[in-house]
Amino acid sequence: MDEKKKRKLTTWLMIVMIVSLVGSFVLFFMGHYMIAFAVGGVFMILATFLGQWSSNKSKDYVHRHTHNNNNKW
Repeated sequence: MDEKKKRKLTTWLMIVMIVSLVGSFVLFFMGHYMIAFAVGGVFMILATFLGQWSSNKSKDYVHRHTHNNNNKW
């Protein structure tokens, strides 16, 4: 995936996350509790997915660079 598409996807994902978080609070305070719960659930699923993905990517990066430095012999 080229850098332009990746940046565009990241931007849209962040917009969806912010809108779902704000929408969840607005719906909750308007009295639509079940819909707010569902929208908040979408936010939590996206946030968890992104957190796990970035954590795995970071662990992979550290693992590769640690083993590349130790395999010089």
